[in-house]
Amino acid sequence: CLMKNLSSLAPFSLLGSLGMLYTAIAMMIRYFGKAYAPTGKFGMDMAQSLRPNFGTVGASGIFSPNAAILVGMLSTAYMSHFNAPKFYTELKEKTLPNYYKVVSTSFAVSISIFALMAAVGFLTFGSNSSGLILNNYSTRDGLMSLSRVAVAVSLVFSYPLAFVGARDGVLNLLKIEGTAKTQNILTVALLSAVTVAALIIPDVSFVLAFAGATLGNGLIYIFPAFMFRGAIKKKPDATKGQKREVKLAIGSALAGLVMGLLGAKCALDTL
Repeated sequence: CLMKNLSSLAPFSLLGSLGMLYTAIAMMIRYFGKAYAPTGKFGMDMAQSLRPNFGTVGASGIFSPNAAILVGMLSTAYMSHFNAPKFYTELKEKTLPNYYKVVSTSFAVSISIFALMAAVGFLTFGSNSSGLILNNYSTRDGLMSLSRVAVAVSLVFSYPLAFVGARDGVLNLLKIEGTAKTQNILTVALLSAVTVAALIIPDVSFVLAFAGATLGNGLIYIFPAFMFRGAIKKKPDATKGQKREVKLAIGSALAGLVMGLLGAKCALDTL
């Protein structure tokens, strides 16, 4: 997190991505091998609250208010977009076609891996799926123990990508000059605060749901709508179509606000 140029993290970021891919494959092996079924090899290893549990609600559960928790978690996918300019400037060949290729490929791979892991995790453990799905797997399971190491490596080397944006944002808000010394001090302070919060809050799913419902919905629906409204307002030759689009954008912001409030409430109710 103290690094000023993130391009040197590229090889390790690739290693982290491979670790997540390994984890997805390991989860599929355990699911199709029925190792965590009641009669499976590891079926009785975990506490009762972590063993597979399936109800009868089915797909209609998506209409439950608690589905807002999942929406909040999914919204965290958009919380690192402020790094987009930094990623562009650090490209070896800075052209828009290259940038589009990097973004589209990265998103396609990320969406595929995480959708697969979410589906397989739920199909394996049902309603007892932990916020960190690896908690559901037996400590005797060597295949999944390697997955824990792989995920740890992925987190260590991907975390700076999001952290740098937060640190730079704090510097901008406080209007502090970003000297090397200032950045280092702020980095240590922010990391200390985050570490304390991580020790206090036991459930990572709450963090994902609440942050996604608040910050994620803001970045997806609310902030862009008001930025667009401000840009059109300052445009002297704005067309009628653009003005109508402003109304749609404000409607989107209101929908995001409602979803955010509902998601935040449902996340707090899980505590």
